[in-house]
Amino acid sequence: MTPLVLNRFLAMGVGSLPHTESGLACRLIFKHLKQDVPFWPQLPKRNFKENMYVQFSQALPGAVIDEAGQRIWIDALKDDYSQNVEALYEHYLADDLDYFAIGKDYARGFYEFLNCLKAEPCSYIKGHIIGPISFGLTVSSQDKKASIYNLEFRDCLVKALEMKARWQVREMKSISPSSRVIICIDEPYLVSIGSSFFNIQNEEVSAMLNDVVKAIHREGAFAAVHCCGNTDWGIVLKTDIDILNFDAYNYLETIFIYREELENFLKRKGLLAFGIIPNSAQGQLPEPNALLDKIGRQDNFCLVSPSCGLSGVSEERADEVLALTSNFSRFLDGIK
Repeated sequence: MTPLVLNRFLAMGVGSLPHTESGLACRLIFKHLKQDVPFWPQLPKRNFKENMYVQFSQALPGAVIDEAGQRIWIDALKDDYSQNVEALYEHYLADDLDYFAIGKDYARGFYEFLNCLKAEPCSYIKGHIIGPISFGLTVSSQDKKASIYNLEFRDCLVKALEMKARWQVREMKSISPSSRVIICIDEPYLVSIGSSFFNIQNEEVSAMLNDVVKAIHREGAFAAVHCCGNTDWGIVLKTDIDILNFDAYNYLETIFIYREELENFLKRKGLLAFGIIPNSAQGQLPEPNALLDKIGRQDNFCLVSPSCGLSGVSEERADEVLALTSNFSRFLDGIK
């Protein structure tokens, strides 16, 4: 696949916003990011179904959603579990993307974003999918164990996420066929790599991520990974992703520990998306010249984002953060 080569710095968002009304959220995104990388907003305050784990759970065998209790888990002992596993494999092998569609109740922001694209086509657009590691470690099975350790379910999970990512790309390209699409795999629980309770081999982590990346590439889209904490970046950089979006505001120096992996990633035209804009109003923006010196003035241009999703801030602060993100990327353009 042809690498994504930028001719300027681009601003993008992470995914979530604090709004409960999808129209307001999308208008805010297009207000600040139309010329950069607008994204469809996840709105967890609107509905529990827009929680980042629940949002992508449709078609998963054994998924139980308790909206009143704000819980989701996988019950592999349900009477229809085996039947639903079989159905998932059948639709996967039939390449039936619509079976893995994300419903309007689960992603109102996605459908509003498509409506906005009809009126305002963009050069770049961004979607997202929960990562298999984060889903599998966060969502438990009926026995209270992380569902990722149920190998049958793990395989179903990865295949479902592949198809949901592809479905997103096709839906967005059907509205805006000339747009370059980025799908970001959200993996906050990559921070667990190396901890005592993380009983998964590095090779398994890479294989799961690469399966989803390969599916995204199959639709002609670019694949990113987002992690808003510190992790073993060497493992992530050696996967087939095109973009690494990390919390550079809090963890900038950590990426440079993995010098060899980083150099190889950049050599194959991988892009870094620096989450350098703090979500908190008390956070201080980095000094642009110092940041450019750190990341290399002669390297390819890169992306700039908030440090993490914005669902936990006020709507006013979300507006400020996206404005800062766009303005900061323009400022970097002016001094590089």
